[in-house]
Order: sequence, then structure tokens, then C-alpha cells
Amino acid sequence: MNYSKRGLFDQSTGYLESFVGGGWYRGSGVVARDPRLIYSCGHLFYDNGVWATDYLFYRAYHDTNIPDPAFGASPRGFRYFTNYGDHATAYGSDSGRAFSYDFTVLYGAASFGPAVGYWPDGGAVIRSTQQKQIVGYPASIEYTGDSGDSYQYGTDPFTDRGYQLRDAYYGFDDISTGEGNSGGPILVKDAAGEESFLAGILVSGSYATAGVYALNDNSNSMASAALGLETVTRTFANTSPLNLPDGGSTYSTRKATSSGFSDTITGLKFSMTLTTPRRGDMDVYLRSPSGRIRWINKASSDSSRDIVISGANFTKTFRGYAPNGGWHLKMRDTARSNRATFNRFSIAVTGYGE
Repeated sequence: MNYSKRGLFDQSTGYLESFVGGGWYRGSGVVARDPRLIYSCGHLFYDNGVWATDYLFYRAYHDTNIPDPAFGASPRGFRYFTNYGDHATAYGSDSGRAFSYDFTVLYGAASFGPAVGYWPDGGAVIRSTQQKQIVGYPASIEYTGDSGDSYQYGTDPFTDRGYQLRDAYYGFDDISTGEGNSGGPILVKDAAGEESFLAGILVSGSYATAGVYALNDNSNSMASAALGLETVTRTFANTSPLNLPDGGSTYSTRKATSSGFSDTITGLKFSMTLTTPRRGDMDVYLRSPSGRIRWINKASSDSSRDIVISGANFTKTFRGYAPNGGWHLKMRDTARSNRATFNRFSIAVTGYGE
């Protein structure tokens, strides 16, 4: 069994208190993405239809005694999913429906301390075998029954794959923390095993299990809104004509480079013009900066002319992925008898500006 052990494992993780329903509650949180943001769980701030009215954060606290409020950082406010309260009321706070929205972001005007980076698609790395660790402030250690006092704790690093329980709610077996660890981060190292990034927030647990909320485009947008960022749409294009080789075995490429976004894609529209006597001769696809692919046209029996696309909505393919970087349009003319010419392509990207 992998259970939480005492140690100051992460300088961005802190002891978090909330005042809700007439009393103070303890939990955990982590400074992430930006020094002005603290990521935590929703249930620390909600009780029987009432949301918290006060909250204090003690980054990297590590002591026997509870912290002195005089030294706590006081966020200006917090954002949450209204669906969390609705589902907690309708189905219970311990339901998968509630846990799948059990997320909040606190924000301030000044820095709370160094911020850990984040994985925009937390679910992908939670399902992977990349090294993970859960950190936080359990009041008691579920597996041993020992008191956690007010020390920071962390699990041993592990490579277990998380499994999806419902939407953004994921589970692990044989991983145990304790009450009070809720809101603490699950940190996942990059593929090289060199640097850890926030992938999700601990929201549930038992003697032998742990449940986490995985970061996604909804939580990323919530954080962007908490920073006061606004969505913008910017268009990037390549208008350099190119005659494609007849019967080509390799792809020709045209590139457009996007920039100026601070978060993942929330919308994308695509346009292009390619003249060809026979559309069915063409293989064409679009590749995003993160390697995501959307096919535009595949070789077929289609005998119509040209490929002309204006404002096709490709949001479903690219939502939640990185917007900044090179977008590559890959084209191949599979026939030897007809000449095709690329004219232009453009992408209109929507996301939160820098």
C-alpha cells in the first residue's frame, strides 16, 4: 500500500482553511499556473447550499501546531462550478456526479508564492505510467490512523495508471492519503522524469483508494477567467502558392504559426483553397502544434473539382490543446495525370489572450 508520509515535498503546496456554514475547515491547495492562483477542491468551500465567506492559505507550512491566522494569505475570492453544488445537493457530496465538478480556483492581486506548472489535459497524464505523487495536509493518515498534525505529507512516487470514474473524476487503487488532504495536488512528471506539473486535485479517498479531479479545458478556462483574461480570436494564414508534384509519395507542407494565447484552444475555424481537376486525387490533413491531426480530404472516387473550405468548425478536434506554435497543412496529389495547386489556408483560433 502506498500511503502518505511526512515530508515537505512541494514548496507550492499549502495548508488551506475555509470559513463556511459558521465554522472553519482545513484542507489543502497549491499555487499553480500563475503566482496569483491557488488550485483546490470545491467541497472545502461548500456546505449544505452555502459557499465559504473567508479563506486563508499557508504555503509550505510544516509544523505540529495549526498555523497562526496572522500569517495566512487571504485570497480576494474564488471561482467554482455551480454544477458542483447542484450535484452535491441532488446526489450527495460523495457521489461521482459531485466529484466530477469538485474544483475551485482562488485568486489574488499579489503573489502567493512560486507556481507549479500544469498539464492542460490532466486526464491524459493521469492515465499514463509517468511518475506521480499526491501531496497535501491530512489531519490523519487513513491507512495507519496516525495524526498528521499540520505537517505536509506526500505519497511515495508511483506510476500506477488512473482510471476514469466519471468525466473529470479519476481513481487510483492502493493509494491512500487522509481527510484534510482534499484540495492537494497530484503532480505528474514529464516524460523525461525531470519536472513535475499539476495534473489534478485530490477530492476523495479511503483506506485503500484515492480520487482526483483531472484538469481539463473547463478548469483551464476557469483559471483564465480568475486571472481576468478575455477570450480573443486571432487568424493566422499562409498564402504562398505551391504546385504539388503529380503522383507524389511524400507530403508537401504549408505552415502558419499562431501566438499570443495563454491557455488551451476554446474554438477553431479552418479555411483553405486548393485547385485541382479532381478532388478525389488529394490527401490533405491539418496538424496542430501539439501533433493533433484533422483530415481535410482523403483520396477517393470523388471526381469534383477543387477543395474550397470557408470557416469549417474544427473546435471538436482541437479544443483543449495547445494553440501556440506551428500549424502544418500536409498535402499529397496521388495521381500523375492532373496538376494541383495550393493557394492558401488559414486558421481562426479562439482562446484566452496573454
